[in-house]
Amino acid sequence: MKTFNDLTSYNKYLNLSTPLHSLMDSRVCKQAIPNFPQTSSEIQVNLFKISLKKNFTGDINYGNNKYHTENGLMLFSEPGQVVSWDSLTFWDGYAFVFHPDLIKQNAIANKINQYKYFSYEINDALFMTAEEEEVITWLFTKIHMELMDHKAQANINIILSLLNVVLSYADVFYERQFKDKATKNMSISSKLKSLLQKHYKDLSKPVSSFPTVSSVAEELNMSSNYLTDLIREETGKSTINVIQEFVIEQAEILLLQTDMNISDVAYQLGFSNVPYFSRFFKKIKGISPTEIRNQGKV
Repeated sequence: MKTFNDLTSYNKYLNLSTPLHSLMDSRVCKQAIPNFPQTSSEIQVNLFKISLKKNFTGDINYGNNKYHTENGLMLFSEPGQVVSWDSLTFWDGYAFVFHPDLIKQNAIANKINQYKYFSYEINDALFMTAEEEEVITWLFTKIHMELMDHKAQANINIILSLLNVVLSYADVFYERQFKDKATKNMSISSKLKSLLQKHYKDLSKPVSSFPTVSSVAEELNMSSNYLTDLIREETGKSTINVIQEFVIEQAEILLLQTDMNISDVAYQLGFSNVPYFSRFFKKIKGISPTEIRNQGKV
């Protein structure tokens, strides 16, 4: 797998000209994309990338999903991302790519660590309203023009200030998107509970595995971080908390309604380690599995 640690080699791979600046580059999508290789095996890109994609018509095939939007969307990726493509979709908008060294000595570096959306997946894109798209387009245009006009002599402080505003707006817009999803669709916490109920639908036999945040996120077709942000928005809890509470409920059912010994209960629920199950149970409930069982005999 090819790895790209600098903008020059990355641009060369994409058949683009030399970066406008050694640590950052801005491209107009409709001008850049036609130059890209039509297909690409997996490559690792150790750069930050923020894309504004706009001017769509009809449904958009993106990743394994189909979306419909009349406005633009934003995508964020952090160093280490692995990408590949079989065919290209053409977009309008901007792409801003920058090396981690650009922000190392700026407060924005700490902010980026707090913005979880850099680790979201393709299907967790930020879908903007018309007003939001207008704001972000203006900011991307300012960044692009500063680089186009001054290239290597571009004012880094100006660009980082504009970047900071872009990221701050994105954080606010994602919060709006979380709320929109909660009100327009079946709540994500309900979908998660349905998955867990399906996983443990037959307590008469052991489950194949203990549900994890990544496994349920995959079934819900979103990234783990995005799922957790949605769950926290709805319930105030993390995804792992919701999973753990559900599993403990199933454990209580088995302990109080069957004669299964504690080892069998643990294995039935997907635990491979009985002592861990006992510690896990006590941590959540405050008492041990044995104490719960004894309470049921009173």
